[in-house]
Amino acid sequence: MSHFTQITSPLDQFEIRDLVSLNAPIFGNLHISLTNIGLYLILGVLITLTLHILAINYNKVVSNH
Repeated sequence: MSHFTQITSPLDQFEIRDLVSLNAPIFGNLHISLTNIGLYLILGVLITLTLHILAINYNKVVSNH
């Protein structure tokens, strides 16, 4: 028996959720949170930078002339 999550609205897929939250009242009521959008952004940047670094040829081709 499988369990399916019932989606009440098609816009539920775009809901921004807090994944990690930090409240620091000592710093002037500072609230820092990592949302699902921020996580996707960080993963995209890390994958892009990794592929960029792997694609750069630091050993330049030098001719034998």
